[in-house]
Amino acid sequence: MIKAILVDDEKLSLDLLTKQLHAFPEIEIVKAYSYQTNILEDIKQEMIDVAFLDIELTEGNGLDLAESILSINESIFIVFVTAHAQHAVKAFEINSIDYLLKPVMPKRLKTTVDRLIEKIKKNRKDEAPKEKIPLYIQCFGEFNVFLNKEPLQFKTSKVKELFAFLFTYMDTYVHRDHLIENIWPNQDSKKAKINLHTCLTYLRKMLNTLGYSNCIKFANQSYILSIPNIHSDLKIFNEAIHSFKKNDIKSISSAEEAISQYTGSYMQWNYYDWANDIAQEKLTITMYLLDSIIEYYYINHTDKALFYLSLQRKLNPYMDKNIQQTMNLLIKRGNRNEAIILYKNYKALLSTDLNIDPDPILINLYQEINK
Repeated sequence: MIKAILVDDEKLSLDLLTKQLHAFPEIEIVKAYSYQTNILEDIKQEMIDVAFLDIELTEGNGLDLAESILSINESIFIVFVTAHAQHAVKAFEINSIDYLLKPVMPKRLKTTVDRLIEKIKKNRKDEAPKEKIPLYIQCFGEFNVFLNKEPLQFKTSKVKELFAFLFTYMDTYVHRDHLIENIWPNQDSKKAKINLHTCLTYLRKMLNTLGYSNCIKFANQSYILSIPNIHSDLKIFNEAIHSFKKNDIKSISSAEEAISQYTGSYMQWNYYDWANDIAQEKLTITMYLLDSIIEYYYINHTDKALFYLSLQRKLNPYMDKNIQQTMNLLIKRGNRNEAIILYKNYKALLSTDLNIDPDPILINLYQEINK
């Protein structure tokens, strides 16, 4: 038996579809709604196989209602019902199982029911919970999702970008308009909304295939991604930062762990404009951590201090303080010539790139060791 709900705020249309579906013994109508009140609460209590939804509703629209339903149970099939042909195209674009044009013809309804029977039969054969396939998500350098050390292929580049955005704000609700503004900034709002629905459908299917079902929720026009126990460089980086306390040996280890994850600017090679501010924030944190690590090792561990000073210069080559600290440590180790070469290269870099001279303290230091 296929359990169905019907939603249509036009009572005549609702009654007609109810009557037509009664002609199919395979369909059990659990409830027909002329208002959206209690629909989502009822779905949580009752196992539903399919929802027949009118697209044009007085309270919101069927596309949003479909998102809310799927965020509760991704296995529910959606059949859109509409009086407008253009909505049928939209419904098809968001990958619903089918759409019906009003007035619904019995022959066309039979096609939909036959399709439902086939799909649900297949689903029930595969209804055993899928084992989660371990994933590793890389955010620094280039955003990628790795499955068995191989990058996962996304349906489209926008599906990948949507996942990157939701993952960046993991466990936080993001308003639909904010998603659209960032991922489809120059697109007509109606078209962008359809594209969002389409990408979400593909993303849900992909995650479900990997064993991560119902991890994208929709409420109050906002989406949230929640994937427990996921492995990622961003997670390690953030956890290390939260446990960091300056001048504490355990915290220095945490800072070193965070630095080891910073293999490039945040999503640098994906060229997502929305990621630029986040990239700057992560860089600022990384430079602060490097300052703390260098300060900790500066007195008693020259090799480590020089290693992290070198890392810091790769991120920002225009730091007088870094050059001064490095020169002092090289002199301490008896590497006077290396200190001189470092200074000359730095002076040339500043002159070429910025048309300025080194700090007077650096000039004096160079003159002292060059005597």
